[in-house]
Amino acid sequence: MEIAKIAAYAINEPGGTAEPFVYETSFGSADVLVRITHRSLARGDIQFIDNAWGDTRFPLVPSHEIIGIVEEAGSEVANLQPGDRVGIGYQQKACFECAFCTQGREQLCARQKVIAVDCYGGLANRIVVDGRFAFRLSPQLDAAASTPLFSSGLTVYAGIVRAQLPAGSRAAVLGAGGLGHLAIQFLHKMGHSVTAFSHSPHKRGLIERLGGAFADSSDTEHTIEYNGAFDFILSTLNVAFDLDSFVRMLTPEGQLCLVASPVGPLSLSGGQLNNSRRSIYGNYIGSRSDSVEMLDFATTHGIGAVVDVMPFARVNDAIERIRRKDVAMSLVLES
Repeated sequence: MEIAKIAAYAINEPGGTAEPFVYETSFGSADVLVRITHRSLARGDIQFIDNAWGDTRFPLVPSHEIIGIVEEAGSEVANLQPGDRVGIGYQQKACFECAFCTQGREQLCARQKVIAVDCYGGLANRIVVDGRFAFRLSPQLDAAASTPLFSSGLTVYAGIVRAQLPAGSRAAVLGAGGLGHLAIQFLHKMGHSVTAFSHSPHKRGLIERLGGAFADSSDTEHTIEYNGAFDFILSTLNVAFDLDSFVRMLTPEGQLCLVASPVGPLSLSGGQLNNSRRSIYGNYIGSRSDSVEMLDFATTHGIGAVVDVMPFARVNDAIERIRRKDVAMSLVLES
């Protein structure tokens, strides 16, 4: 087993700044060594930096959406070779032995390894990852615009697909940020009508260009007009919100999917469910097969993130921009 030396930026304490950091990691027969060309920073990374969920491992090397070029492939890696352009997401490893893994749902593996909690991420020059979690990127996809697909895009895509919506369903997306603006595109290209709820009127133009209709979520007097209107609602909100008001917007058999993690609890009146056949479920990233399907769909339909691109060396400037919410949708650091 070889040892790879990685030059990275790490945060050493909650709320800290990114500082140069070098670490060594093993490179096994099932692994690939990838030279990173693009990595994203998003609100979720800031929450890891601040240890908002209480499970961040310091020193932290954040960024869980990565694109790069394979430099080396282990002897057991059959589908990748040096020179391939690949994308890497939040999950780095799985046991491939448990019931979830053998059923193709590796994202539910109890022994999985993920960035920020178990592994170092993309604020680095290179990364070593199990080759089964590195996905070849079509030459048709732009690297910067595709970087957020590997976590944000996968999470919303898998959540949508799980609903098994019939063609022409009426869908809503809560939030039109990094996750939400990708969800709008996926739903629209799948043939569904999409309404995006946002408290930011300046996003109306972008939402409409992506295929959605804008609804002002802060206009509570008029949101009741949507009661019973939607077959499916996808929430990308990472702050507490009035769950009851959105459940009321579902049809009697409508589904609401949560793909973000509000730090505070959400409350729900039980009558919203037991007087109907409505359902609420969560979605956590996606499986390897979901990743392949999502990338194929994005390639076919030209789906990509709206990104601001900055040089990798300006990592702390990028972190501060995200803290100030001075980013249109997604921010990608390019080497």
